[in-house]
Amino acid sequence: MHSQSTSPSNPTRVVSLKKARFTQMLFEENALAQNGFETWVFCPGMLFNSPDKWWGDRGQRDYPHEGIDLCLYRDRRQRTLRLDEMTRIPAMHKGIVKAIFKDYLGKAVVIHHENLSGENARFISLYAHITPRADLEIDTLVQEGDFLGTIADTSSSKAKIIPHLHFSLGLASPSLSYEGFVWNTIRKGDIITLLNPLEVIEWPCEELERGHPACLEI
Repeated sequence: MHSQSTSPSNPTRVVSLKKARFTQMLFEENALAQNGFETWVFCPGMLFNSPDKWWGDRGQRDYPHEGIDLCLYRDRRQRTLRLDEMTRIPAMHKGIVKAIFKDYLGKAVVIHHENLSGENARFISLYAHITPRADLEIDTLVQEGDFLGTIADTSSSKAKIIPHLHFSLGLASPSLSYEGFVWNTIRKGDIITLLNPLEVIEWPCEELERGHPACLEI
């Protein structure tokens, strides 16, 4: 099963990607199925390419959002619940860890993937604001569903941002070097074409309206 995703930096480029079992693997890894994980929930500012923040003053971001922020979900009892710093994060697909660097809430892990589409192309997935598992190193081979780490504890964050996973997905150009990879690297459209992760995580989602109680509480 495939999904088509178009890059905002190149709206004519359509990339066909395999669906991932990411959501199912995440709730199996964390026993979330016991509550009946039904729908990902997003507040304004959490989705790909959003210009707005969902925390603090809810003002504009310095750059459009480079991925999606996963932290809220609804169960079958229609409760809106949160992921927390104990949440275990699985790898979306098989790949090789190419970068691990500090971000402003924890650390980020970048995985290089092959064969995510029918094209002869390289893709990366980025899992940010996490605490990587102790033995995760550069050039570690991970399989689909392998445990990468847990969501970082953000209680000391000056911006009072709740724990969440930032997830980015991109098509990497042949010129991409992983040496010195940092957050700003994913903003370089000439070497990484960012894609919408919602196209591949294979689960229903809902964006709440600005001012929804669940968004005002975070």
